[in-house]
Amino acid sequence: MKKYLFAAFLFGNAFLGYTQMVLSSGSQIVVSSGSVLVANDITGSGGTIKNLGDVSVLGDITNNSGALFDAASNGTVTFEGSSAQKVTGTSSITFYGTLDIDNSSGVSLTDDATGASQTIDGTLNFTNGLLTLNAFDLTVGSTDPTGVGTTKYIKTNSTGVVKRTVGSSDVVFPVGNSAYNPIILNNSGTSDTYGVKVTDNEPANSSTVHMVDRSWTVTESVSGGSDLAVTTQWIGTEELSGFDRTKSNVGLTTDNGSSYTWGSVGAASGSDPYTRQGTGFTGVGTFATGDYYYGGIEIDLQAFLAAAYNTTNDNMDKTLNTAGLLPTTDPYSLNTTVSSVPANAVDWVKIQLRDPSNSATVLYSFARFIDQTGQVIEEDGSNFTMTGVTSGSYYVAILHRNHFGVMSNSTIDLSGSPTLSFKSAQATAWQDGSISTNSAMKEVETGVFAMWEGDATGDGTIKYNGTGNDKNEILGVVGLSTPNNIVNSYSASDINMDGDVKYNGTSNDKNEVLGVVGLSTPNDIKNEHLPN
Repeated sequence: MKKYLFAAFLFGNAFLGYTQMVLSSGSQIVVSSGSVLVANDITGSGGTIKNLGDVSVLGDITNNSGALFDAASNGTVTFEGSSAQKVTGTSSITFYGTLDIDNSSGVSLTDDATGASQTIDGTLNFTNGLLTLNAFDLTVGSTDPTGVGTTKYIKTNSTGVVKRTVGSSDVVFPVGNSAYNPIILNNSGTSDTYGVKVTDNEPANSSTVHMVDRSWTVTESVSGGSDLAVTTQWIGTEELSGFDRTKSNVGLTTDNGSSYTWGSVGAASGSDPYTRQGTGFTGVGTFATGDYYYGGIEIDLQAFLAAAYNTTNDNMDKTLNTAGLLPTTDPYSLNTTVSSVPANAVDWVKIQLRDPSNSATVLYSFARFIDQTGQVIEEDGSNFTMTGVTSGSYYVAILHRNHFGVMSNSTIDLSGSPTLSFKSAQATAWQDGSISTNSAMKEVETGVFAMWEGDATGDGTIKYNGTGNDKNEILGVVGLSTPNNIVNSYSASDINMDGDVKYNGTSNDKNEVLGVVGLSTPNDIKNEHLPN
């Protein structure tokens, strides 16, 4: 049976009482194993408590000098008052053994103007209520807090953070603000001390309906060396209206949501609460939970460019790439810039998503590369991925700077893993019934289709003669008075995509246009099949 003490052995000068206990400099109270010390308010002014049993606190703890608890303490300190309690004073206390929060009205680190951050060297346990940080930090040792849940957690309501050392094992930060939103960190890089607080909204500059209405700010003691796996947790009512938890991901921002590094897209785990993990984060900042809108929708999209198609190899030549002429910024004024051009890229193309109810209306535009096999690819060679797009069905179009664009004959559902290839069937492309001069695509060999080449002016027609013809566009590049010039350039007038703009001579671009309209019918006009 435990012995309840309202007095204890004193070393030095201390005053004990049920309502208030004051420990002056040099004094020490020893609570032996199996004993319980019950106190209302405890004030430390340089004295210590060696707690080998239990200390029950009904009021506040104020510490103004030194560490209040002796480092040999291995007992339990329980906050179990009937009204809100706080830890205050100008000096950190350092709790050893177990600190138990058992107060439905809660315990807080002081909300006064002056105060101190606190350290729990042992175990933090929740029986009832919250532990609120206000403007002060709480350092928690290597043992995960116990008893945490929807009404029992560390509340990060201001600038205070929870600090823990994180290595290659999962470390739980049992934080929340208006609700319980813990985060788990695992660092396979250099072990470091991380600070965490949670905010009841997504970062301001990325406010969309495709997010969870929570964010976690993470700091580190030593900059660099992180390789973090980050697992966020939320409840269903915190999801914004457009959020798709079956395609969720974790992102990191350092500019309040203007830009992100996003993890992979996948289904959230759990059943309210839900969790999602992101990996490979090499820095810290603010972590948020989004969905495919940020992580991207991948589409397997393929087409051939007739000018680059090689019937010998049944693929496209990458002459412009080999010559170092492909720019790192797209030619369609979409401001897409890459650090390097993929090794197998043939050229840039523009991809459009068009309104399913009005295919003449372009809703989204992207610039990406097309490779030798006709695959539309990202900078790293992976399949084209669309970000900032709401999942649904769209008409999909591919355009090129001197080829006719093509559009899908029907809408493509982006909610699955869509595939669209224009390479093997004319019927894949939308055909404008008002155009009788040509089909939407050119048959470059039996059963193989490609986008028509020759539109140097980009006006949707291929003309050898007449006003606004493409032949004169080529002549304008080489020089009206110098038609034999050869201009080595990345230009829409380089119809055959060999890196040279030529009006005369072998393999000239003028003859490429003539070959399209017909050697014996130079006045014919080819027309682009795109709704507008």
